[in-house]
Amino acid sequence: MSLNHKRRIFCPKPGSRRSRPLSAGIVLTAIGGVATVMIVASLFVRSSDAPARVPASLHVAAEADRLAVLDGDTLRLGNQVVRLAGIAAPARGSVCRGGEQTTVDCGSEAANVLASLVRGKAVECAVSGHDARGFPVALCTAGGQALSATLVRDGWAKAETADLREPELSARAAGRGMWRVAL
Repeated sequence: MSLNHKRRIFCPKPGSRRSRPLSAGIVLTAIGGVATVMIVASLFVRSSDAPARVPASLHVAAEADRLAVLDGDTLRLGNQVVRLAGIAAPARGSVCRGGEQTTVDCGSEAANVLASLVRGKAVECAVSGHDARGFPVALCTAGGQALSATLVRDGWAKAETADLREPELSARAAGRGMWRVAL
């Protein structure tokens, strides 16, 4: 054998076009890959059953039998959770200390007051935006009574907007609601 002779190893001879049929494993792998891509793509394209975010200009309403009070500033109208605009009520479990060393769960009391305001009444809300957690924030009324303003006036919520500052100061001065006890 001559050392100057070049041998081609694992390559067809020049000019020959020998093609092998694809193996079944390669074909199945390619089909599986295409199917996987199509399934993943359909997850992004198909409609979702997840609740859509309520538009900021929506009007939400519920009859009394489809209404629930979640806390002092949050309602569920049907299957839609709505926060009352312009106020911050104490969270459930917030302890207020009253005279004679008594303690009161101001958050539960605020929720009870809100429940008494909406009991047996339809509630209508005009959504004005969303809070940090994505819940709609709305100005709500029950029986023609503005819920946010009433809760602040009665001393069961703090004002977060300028138009409710005066009623909050009045409730504090008169010692109404949570202001009759120290937080």
